[in-house]
Amino acid sequence: MEFTPAITDVLKFFITLISIVNPIGAIPVFLGFVRNHNSINVKKLANHTATAVTITILISLICGQAVLNFFGISVASFTIGGGILLTTTAFSMISGQQSNSKINNDEIRSIDFEREIGIIPLAIPLLSGPGAISTSIIHAKNFTSSIHWIAGIVMVLVVGLIIKIILSYAEKIGEKLGQIGLNVMTRIMGLILLSMSIEMIAYGIKEIMPILKGVF
Repeated sequence: MEFTPAITDVLKFFITLISIVNPIGAIPVFLGFVRNHNSINVKKLANHTATAVTITILISLICGQAVLNFFGISVASFTIGGGILLTTTAFSMISGQQSNSKINNDEIRSIDFEREIGIIPLAIPLLSGPGAISTSIIHAKNFTSSIHWIAGIVMVLVVGLIIKIILSYAEKIGEKLGQIGLNVMTRIMGLILLSMSIEMIAYGIKEIMPILKGVF
């Protein structure tokens, strides 16, 4: 009886996470770095990026609640704030723009060393930025059993594997999809993310004001 609700929670976490990470949308930026640094080994860079993203999200998932408790921040308040952040990111994705909450042009221009770009800015903040971190912390609240945690960690590893595969074949994917295809995929992910962010905000509000639970 515990198995099905746990899997549902984890699947929601996975869908939200893969939407906010949006590795397809990161392909143009990734290729931009590769083209500017001809000596880069694409698959090695993809592996470093995926590993850094996985570690960042796992730390957020496991330790995020303790950080909130340390600062005296309720999960409900953080859920509302995270939902608002994801909403702004979703709107940027729907409009086909790169959200500045993930990375901006000044940060892109500041990269001087090839060995750094796999971690900064590709992993942080482009892929595992504030949205991915807050998503991990918020969903960890619903992880109340060993099934939750095991499946949740497996999903994070799956996300890392997906990132590695997509970035390893970024040039081929980019050629197949083209700019229009990449934009369409980004907008679809943005719509999914927007819907989930609204759910998060509504949940947070109902937690802060329990009286609304009987209304909605």
